[in-house]
Amino acid sequence: GQQLEEAAMEDEVLKNMDDRSVRCMNGFRVAEMILRFVPNREVFRRTLRFVKCWAKRRGIYSNVLGFFGGITWALLVARVCQLYPYYAPSQLVNRFFRIYDQWNWSKPVMLCEIVENQNPGLGGFKVWNPKANVADRQHVMPVITPAFPAMNSTHNVTETTKRILLEEFRRGYEMVKNVEAAKAEWSEVSEPFPYFTAFRHFLWLEILAKSEEVYQRFNGWVGSKMRIPTKQLEAIPSLTIHPNPEQYDLRGCDAEWPLGCGMFIALAFYKANGAFVGQQFDLRPGLSPFLDVINQWGEKDLYA
Repeated sequence: GQQLEEAAMEDEVLKNMDDRSVRCMNGFRVAEMILRFVPNREVFRRTLRFVKCWAKRRGIYSNVLGFFGGITWALLVARVCQLYPYYAPSQLVNRFFRIYDQWNWSKPVMLCEIVENQNPGLGGFKVWNPKANVADRQHVMPVITPAFPAMNSTHNVTETTKRILLEEFRRGYEMVKNVEAAKAEWSEVSEPFPYFTAFRHFLWLEILAKSEEVYQRFNGWVGSKMRIPTKQLEAIPSLTIHPNPEQYDLRGCDAEWPLGCGMFIALAFYKANGAFVGQQFDLRPGLSPFLDVINQWGEKDLYA
């Protein structure tokens, strides 16, 4: 077992693999490298546990929706652990919020330098490089994986989800400062985001099916495309949106469609962004591309 794990950490193991296999292998390789790069694994794990709990309760834990997924949160915490190797978890949480509240996001977060491996059979892999790749220059909050080939773990982030993430980093830092000044409790830092009192208008999306197999597969398909309406809707002038990663169970609510879930996208209209009383909004340009993609589901005819 130990020998297999060590072999998996060698770049040579990726020779002649297709992209999907490389991504699969790098799940293990990245997780292992993160643990090798942090100065104290137990302190890292305890800090990460708090950060993940906070992110889930604040509604910003979702890679497919354009927020950060588990590997990104681990990379962010690991970087803070590197910078403050002798800090306790509570001190690291303070530094976590302060660093990423103030981070210059034109620069990537990295645990180590990016390696370009030109060995035979490895030179063809695409390594994150904004100087050479136009697509990489479009990434708005790059957090780079340490294993070869280096990839950006946050390529789904949009301007909308970046704004929300930065608001949460700022709030987290202010709350932690209040805790340290004995003006707040730790539980208040990770209070659930008050989604249904913070907004008055919502877009409601239902995913319904008649069998468990169809539901699981179709739900996965729709979920993987949810960043499309986010990007399209954020382009509508004067409209501010706030996606919610939580899926609300609808099982048993409809006799014809016994399986399902619902998702919300909050809609806000702020004067500061150009909205005015009586203004009308046409959401169809923001939703039509999403519906077109959903209707292209490759397995649709199998279950028709």
